[in-house]
Amino acid sequence: MVSEVVSLLMRQGIGAIQMECPEFSLYGNPRPPRSREEYDTPEFKGKCREIAIQACERMEALMEGGGDLEIEVRAILGFEGSPSCGVERTTRTINGERQRIPRRGHLIEALQRELRRRGMEVPFLGVSLRGEEGREALRRLEAIIED
Repeated sequence: MVSEVVSLLMRQGIGAIQMECPEFSLYGNPRPPRSREEYDTPEFKGKCREIAIQACERMEALMEGGGDLEIEVRAILGFEGSPSCGVERTTRTINGERQRIPRRGHLIEALQRELRRRGMEVPFLGVSLRGEEGREALRRLEAIIED
């Protein structure tokens, strides 16, 4: 599904900027899978806040510094099920099992707060690697791009 998203953006002449991953930045790779509540620490939330501020500063700089080019931020994509980047669903441990629940990940929540604080409106879109979920996300991305 990732290659389909990249191909769509390339066909439309749209660039993408990948944000820093708070999980990788703090805990490296490989790391054991963790749920949202396992990342619910001041250190992790602070890292998410830091990344959100940097991302918003970068978006503002791109939009203001485009010169003759009109640069706009069309969407922020997150990875569904991620404890950091889930847009509609994140992972929670219930009775020792990881389950997807309807809630945003820590980084997406921090981004929402920072965007709101700056008066910026950017739609969020969750991308999934799972069959029909992934195809639906691709259709929604196409609609955002063509809007």
